[in-house]
Amino acid sequence: MRDEKIPTIILRYRNAVDGGFVIPYETANTINTEINTNDEIEIDVEKGILKNLTKSKEYNLKNLGDIKDKKEAGGIFNYARNNNMIK
Repeated sequence: MRDEKIPTIILRYRNAVDGGFVIPYETANTINTEINTNDEIEIDVEKGILKNLTKSKEYNLKNLGDIKDKKEAGGIFNYARNNNMIK
């Protein structure tokens, strides 16, 4: 189930999480040649699957690791506040 409040961008390499607005999901394989403009994409966060509904293909997503904690906190600043890193 996708959180509609957070735009999702699929990235091949892990980048910084900017305030919880960008979640760096990764796949084990390169998919940039398999997904085209206008393909309908769905991300099942709970199952860790990216689905290309247009082409009926599925890709496993890598674990978010410590970024998951920042996402669940609502961004890096909320995470830092919750963990007494900033006031």
